Amino acid sequence: MFKYIRTIVWLLMAVTSLPSCEKYLDKSPDIGISDETVYGRFLSFQGFLDQMYRRNPEYIDRYEWRGDQYAISDEAATTFLNDPGTQALPINKGLFIQQGSREFGWRSGLSNADVSDNRPVLEMAFINLRVANLCIRNIDKLQDASDGDKKYLLGQAYFFRAWNYFQVIRRWGGMPLFDKAYDSNDNLDFPRLSYHESTRWLVSDLEKAFELLPDSWPAIQKGRVTKAAALALKSMALLYSASPNMCPELGYAGYDAKICDTAAKAAYAAISYIQTNGQYSLMDGSTVENYSKIFYNPDLSASAEAIWYRPNGIVGDFALGSNLGPNSIAPGSVHYATPTQNIIDMFEMKNGLPVADPASGYDPQNPYVNRDPRFYYSVLYNYAPWTRESNGNIHLLQLWQYDSYQNKASSDWGYQADVRWRGPAPYLIRKFWPEGYNKVEKKYNMYVPSVYIRVTQLYLDFAEAANEAYGPTTVVSGTGMSALDAINTLRRRSGVVDVPAAFTSSKEVFRERIRNERTVELCFEQQRWHDIRRWRIGNVLHHIYNVEITRTGNGKFSYRYYEDEGRNRVFENKHYWYPIPKLYVDMLYNLEQNPGW
Repeated sequence: MFKYIRTIVWLLMAVTSLPSCEKYLDKSPDIGISDETVYGRFLSFQGFLDQMYRRNPEYIDRYEWRGDQYAISDEAATTFLNDPGTQALPINKGLFIQQGSREFGWRSGLSNADVSDNRPVLEMAFINLRVANLCIRNIDKLQDASDGDKKYLLGQAYFFRAWNYFQVIRRWGGMPLFDKAYDSNDNLDFPRLSYHESTRWLVSDLEKAFELLPDSWPAIQKGRVTKAAALALKSMALLYSASPNMCPELGYAGYDAKICDTAAKAAYAAISYIQTNGQYSLMDGSTVENYSKIFYNPDLSASAEAIWYRPNGIVGDFALGSNLGPNSIAPGSVHYATPTQNIIDMFEMKNGLPVADPASGYDPQNPYVNRDPRFYYSVLYNYAPWTRESNGNIHLLQLWQYDSYQNKASSDWGYQADVRWRGPAPYLIRKFWPEGYNKVEKKYNMYVPSVYIRVTQLYLDFAEAANEAYGPTTVVSGTGMSALDAINTLRRRSGVVDVPAAFTSSKEVFRERIRNERTVELCFEQQRWHDIRRWRIGNVLHHIYNVEITRTGNGKFSYRYYEDEGRNRVFENKHYWYPIPKLYVDMLYNLEQNPGW
């Protein structure tokens, strides 16, 4: 496998850039350019390193995804039903071995012309690992850079080595250390490490990165990693290591309390640093206008809440629509993502009670009133006011599927007889879709970055780890904060009531509320799929729910809820880890395949 990785690295070095509009190197030193040419000058060294920024996964501005990236877990489904190009449907069927899948794929026979920045995630991670190791190995060859410049380059290289190694182990499990740029005469046949051992190594890289990286960059360099990014990734990586799926020594039945203690303190260290540094903040989310600024803005490439992200530049007039909206409104295609009833039901009522609680006041025939404010900030539902019509009036979304009133078609949902284009659930994702981004208003120029870690996640990481190590209300030693404090901090910033006392009676009870809080707050942010796996709750994918809405009068509707058996996912124990390509396992004696594959 490692020989193959080295080969594709030689072939696939590409031009890349950050928002600074710098020009970067378009060739690799592995294909005939001398080390002195690449590593001797600051601009060429930086250009070589900066390829790693471009190879980060890009989740927003990809029009060809058609909602697939949201449809892997139980959060959403794609309307890309009858086209073989869809990525989600085979994955939903448990078919993880796919050549072309961005999340699961591993391709071979690549040509030098194949320089796409949207190749499979693991493929890009291995390329980046080699680039990071080459930068670390050759930093002393740099001749025209200050000590400060060298320090910042090295800090970025250590961060990227940790980040890309994390991308590998969160999918494959513990792996050998990729701690050098291997040459043709090196022994490449190493045994796998445990997940905890792998995590300890990447954390050591992050600690080096923290010492080397700056607190912030000049505005023209915004998007580069900082000390805060190193602390945030350390918190995330430690929480993963403490999670049930990463703890076979505990029978996959619970968390490692000792690692949870370390993870909680790491999350708090990141929070404390951010509070004193001033570059990042937990933003006000008390209105939809404020909450939306966390995710998109016409003037800023990323919000103050985005710690580690990929700047996507200004999104044009097509990409968002093809992932988030129907043709009636969006300038995209008819394929897009629709939230499932599963995720809709995870949004509590305004009083803080789950919709399943008889005391919550939830009415299934009037389901969208008095919900958690984040419901209205994240999801679009039938008869929600959204965009303007050509006459300037506010448009009320027509997402019902059937009509017993006038027997006509829903304007935003497709014709009743045309099953092909009818989405699997009558909901749309609002979170990343600016309201003016539509065919009528045409407010298309918007920055919508792909955010990997934001400040909110630090509080969620802390709460989960602290609850497992200390319980809901005990203050974590040396922090001044409990798991409950962290969750309530997040809820209050969005106008949500504190967690009712009934849910803080034990860590087991509060665990479910923390997980629900994480799912609601981070919905559609590429977290849920990995959370399901690390929590080992794959059974939630076996039951996907839907609602059938019938228009019964002017502004009147009836609702029928049902299990959408055609959308139920196949998920077995083997799916908690991705398969390593068999060809490369067979080539290496010590590299063990993941169970079940």
